[in-house]
Amino acid sequence: MSNPTPDKQKKPENDIRIGMNSRVRNVIRYASNIMKEKNLKELKFSAVGGSIGRLLDTVEVLKVLIPGLYQQNKITSVAYQTLDSGNNVLNQKLYPKMEIVLTTEEPKNKNEGYQEKLNEEDRKKIEKIMNERREEREKNRGGRRRAGNRGGRRFGFRGGRRPFGFRGRRGFRGRRGNFRARGNRGRGTRGNAGRGRGNNRRGGAMSRGRGGK
Repeated sequence: MSNPTPDKQKKPENDIRIGMNSRVRNVIRYASNIMKEKNLKELKFSAVGGSIGRLLDTVEVLKVLIPGLYQQNKITSVAYQTLDSGNNVLNQKLYPKMEIVLTTEEPKNKNEGYQEKLNEEDRKKIEKIMNERREEREKNRGGRRRAGNRGGRRFGFRGGRRPFGFRGRRGFRGRRGNFRARGNRGRGTRGNAGRGRGNNRRGGAMSRGRGGK
């Protein structure tokens, strides 16, 4: 019995394609993990159009995190065509495509896009700067979280969010009724006549001694 052949050949793990929705940090984590776990000596990257910037960011960081990586660049173009029902070309657009190969072994055939591995002294300096920036970002992010929590505890709400109609120390102003935490003396509330001073004529007259027989 013959083994079934798949319709599409499985893409190698070290062949990484970066798109517009790819996150640089996720690609860096994946590439560094498979290179260490699988003991790979080569990584292949490709990107088209606007995603080339993400590719360059990924490669620059990997060369700092993993020492001794040689780099070879290749730039081509890709044509995307719009066809009609008769397979006639209606429109065609060309987009730049960039391919980068990172390898731990010095390549024998060096093209025009070849880049030497980073000097170890320079690599450590860049790595130190990257770590300092990451720690600074985490510190600032933690400070913003604490400030948000303090704001929430101050007003009695989680996450610092205020409900509809909240006006600080004056209290709440809802959609239907008006409740005020301060300034209620002698005024009463709307819809509750007779509780405040001067809102009930009979009560006011009795308090002043008029017609109290």
